Amino acid sequence: MRKDNSWADRLLTGEILLIGTAQIAHLWGVFLHRPFSECVLVFIVLAAVLLAGAGGLAAVRLRREGRSWELPDKSILAGNHGERFLLLILGFLIIGQIIYIAAGSSAYRQGDMTVETVGSFLQSNGIYQVNPLTGGAYREGIPLRLKILCLPTLYGAICSIFRMDPRQAVWQVVPVITLISCYAAYSCLGRCLFPESRKKRLTFLIAAGCLLWAGSYVYGMDGFGVLYSGWRGLTIRNCVILPYLLSLCLRKKWFSMLMCVAAEACIVWTLYGLGAGAAVSLGMTGIGFLLRHRVKRSGEGI
Repeated sequence: MRKDNSWADRLLTGEILLIGTAQIAHLWGVFLHRPFSECVLVFIVLAAVLLAGAGGLAAVRLRREGRSWELPDKSILAGNHGERFLLLILGFLIIGQIIYIAAGSSAYRQGDMTVETVGSFLQSNGIYQVNPLTGGAYREGIPLRLKILCLPTLYGAICSIFRMDPRQAVWQVVPVITLISCYAAYSCLGRCLFPESRKKRLTFLIAAGCLLWAGSYVYGMDGFGVLYSGWRGLTIRNCVILPYLLSLCLRKKWFSMLMCVAAEACIVWTLYGLGAGAAVSLGMTGIGFLLRHRVKRSGEGI
């Protein structure tokens, strides 16, 4: 098992922290009834603090270890011809999926109101002030568990900061980020399963990419979620958080596991799977405890 964090770990940890930052900004607006523009400002300030803190910690760590600021994986193209060939296949696979998503025509919009909800946040300068279906105020209250989920605020903040149209942000930009994060999560898992073989890790990622294409034929499959609705919390949970959480369980990174469980609670409604991350964490921890106990008893018997 690699003790150092890879680029994928850093990317996914940063995204989880941004989800937490968006959750704070979202709750700021929901419970204090503040304007959405103020929520965006809170998000920007907290994100800047996190970025500055991460930079400071990285500088301290590099100074302690006596290393310079250099790219960790500068030899990514190194290896034998077989590994380079696999890397080329993986690159074409990922680029093809990015182009497919970025084209925007693959978004599955039936029954989904994310774009309309984000648009209502931006136009009314408030969180859940205007019903996007009627254009008027909500006549009936939104369930609290649904109301406190932060993804609409996160997407609205992206639109506000980068001056993007909600349709472009939700249907194109966010799904591309979800796709890249999915490969990052499986990259972490591959490092746990095949720590000594780069060729096997690349083959594992290619197999995962092919399964995404194969699973895109029917609604409800992970491949369909990534390639057609990558902005949904359920897709992010299934295709990013859970495989990354599994790798964290194998590496016994307890704090990061708790962060994943908390991130899931911020983006997925209770009846659609909240607690899957906690179940995976408890299950993997229990299995590890039983295996260690069995090995210990076997050693005592010998």
